[in-house]
Amino acid sequence: MKSKKKIAVIGANQPLLSFFKRAVAYEAYEYHVFSWEEGAVCRAYAHKFYPISFKEKDRILDICKEINIDGITSFSLESALPTVNYIAQKLGLQGNSHECGILMDNKYTMRNALLDNNVAVPRFKSVSSADEVSIDFNCPLIIKPIDSGGSRGVTLVYDKNELANAIAIAIKFSQKNEVLVEEFIDGKEYSVEYLTDKSKHYFIAITEKETTQPPYFVELAHHQPALLDVLILSKVKQTVEKTLSVLKVAASPSHTEIKINSKGEIFVIETCSRLGGDFITSDLVYYSTGIDMVKAALDLCTNNYTYQPPVFNKFSGIFFLSLENKRILNVFDHLQQHSEIVYAEKNENELKNVTESNERSGCLIYQSEKKMTY
Repeated sequence: MKSKKKIAVIGANQPLLSFFKRAVAYEAYEYHVFSWEEGAVCRAYAHKFYPISFKEKDRILDICKEINIDGITSFSLESALPTVNYIAQKLGLQGNSHECGILMDNKYTMRNALLDNNVAVPRFKSVSSADEVSIDFNCPLIIKPIDSGGSRGVTLVYDKNELANAIAIAIKFSQKNEVLVEEFIDGKEYSVEYLTDKSKHYFIAITEKETTQPPYFVELAHHQPALLDVLILSKVKQTVEKTLSVLKVAASPSHTEIKINSKGEIFVIETCSRLGGDFITSDLVYYSTGIDMVKAALDLCTNNYTYQPPVFNKFSGIFFLSLENKRILNVFDHLQQHSEIVYAEKNENELKNVTESNERSGCLIYQSEKKMTY
């Protein structure tokens, strides 16, 4: 019997659950999972669980050497990528380079690299305290931690008198105690999923996003495929592929957030060498194209990836339950009437107007011949 390939997975918290649920179906792999024990809801899917923080890179490295892993990933856990890249490099495994890691270390270094290579990004500045409020940009401005995700600490300010407070809030969510101040780009937001193997970039999907109103912009729904003009979609692909090349992405999935303004101009907001979260790559891509991005990511990190084109073209999407989206409660109450719903989850949290992603109270995922609105 052929032995299973050993995958080191960094992280086991709730946002990774959809990836683990799909990954355990692949008989070719077994999972050695490293994570804080508290909140490690995915440990049940591990072949072996190690209660070790991803910050202990050399301790994890020693264990990975001992068990002779074949690949390493963090699925969508962005904060663990330095550990993933470090171990891959030390063990000669498939992954991105140290240079790529430096370029993508935080939103500021990333923006500078893109700006230097004529990739359109919003005007931006890095600050490290609420005292640095002499920003010469025009309002409105987006204030965000330089190294966080999940909409945590992100606010929109319309008046520079609000800057100090917004910066103080964002600082609390930054491990580096730095904040990015950027000019707000008016327009629709999208995310673009790619798989990169040996520096060749393969377009997989583009997702249209719906978010809460200012100031928090928490994601309320995603839809695939985004309905874009063919010419605009071509420009999006060119922009994202240039972005990935500038940032030296060579062997990983990537998730790139962009905005397209009313003039059709494309701005890169940020990118990261990981799978997209919020069920985008664990579920939506699979339901809209038949491409299994989770398996592809595992194949990539074990140097066993072969590009597969879409199997079919359907619409898929997700609606997140919150007070803003309370209308979908009617769908929850009549699921038997909605054959397009492939997954429904509702927790016991009281519905509220959300300020960050983890305050949402459940979700509905659909697969259909059309974009659903409810």
